[in-house]
Amino acid sequence: MKKLFFSFMKWLRHFLSGSFYNRRTIWQAFPAFFDAAEEKTYQVPGLKKANTLNLKNESVDCPSMTPQGLTLTEKYLLISAYCHDHRHNSVIYVLDRVTGLRIKTIVLPDRPHAGGLAYDPNHQKIWISNSAGKHAAVTAILLENVETYTEGAGPIAYQQKSTLKELPRASAITYDHGLLVVALFALNTVGKVVCYPIDNHGDLTAPSNNALVESPFGALAIPQKIQGVTFYKNFLLLSQSWGKQPGQIFVFDIRHTTDFSDLNQAIKIIAAPPYLEQIYVEGDHLFALFESGASAYRKKTPFVMKEVLQLDLSALLT
Repeated sequence: MKKLFFSFMKWLRHFLSGSFYNRRTIWQAFPAFFDAAEEKTYQVPGLKKANTLNLKNESVDCPSMTPQGLTLTEKYLLISAYCHDHRHNSVIYVLDRVTGLRIKTIVLPDRPHAGGLAYDPNHQKIWISNSAGKHAAVTAILLENVETYTEGAGPIAYQQKSTLKELPRASAITYDHGLLVVALFALNTVGKVVCYPIDNHGDLTAPSNNALVESPFGALAIPQKIQGVTFYKNFLLLSQSWGKQPGQIFVFDIRHTTDFSDLNQAIKIIAAPPYLEQIYVEGDHLFALFESGASAYRKKTPFVMKEVLQLDLSALLT
């Protein structure tokens, strides 16, 4: 009964806001993508305003928070967002996986682009894309610290920060089989993915030749403009997006691909709405996050997505 009530309230919000009709228009524009869409969605918080800290460490409402990263834990769906005007601390929204309601907004201690989130279930640690001067970096917070965090208590503390000297930026990250997989967004050249093994203490080690995707130097080339990376069975899935052009999801069969930057080797390319950010696989479901609902982009496209979509991978890859 509780789930039915929340489903009805979600539908009512969509109907009253006009997003019911907006979604129908988007559905018609990207039929293959939306034919795989499931009924359950998650409303992205903070698109109008999000409570955070300004440069003076004062509590303020930011009107330009832009969603970037997405991951799931056992109980929560997490979304990272940064201030498009670079005037406020970045945040992580914590949503209840069952109801989809926002539980809390966690303020980070700095202002990273936060382009990716990853959850290590073995060590119950959440990794966040960050930077360290000219190099990429990732920071980590413990799940238990997320659960005990109280809104208004100031920024959460990072449990650790690791510099990734192999990459200039950690544009997208994901966790898979004991590896933190980090992707580089490149605009005019091919991008790169580096796989970092996680040791028994939950810390990163040097890139290994025994990475999930084999490559001579523990890294591999990928197409340009990649915003998200994830894995499903023997497939590597990459989300590409830049500007108001339609997004794309590239699907590669890991067993047979020799060059992941060669789109001719992709077994499928799926058109998606523009401003597609991180994608994430759990079980047979693909979760997709968009930034088009943010203030910086919502007037640049008629295909505004204010929800995290959940797609059936068996239907999507058919």
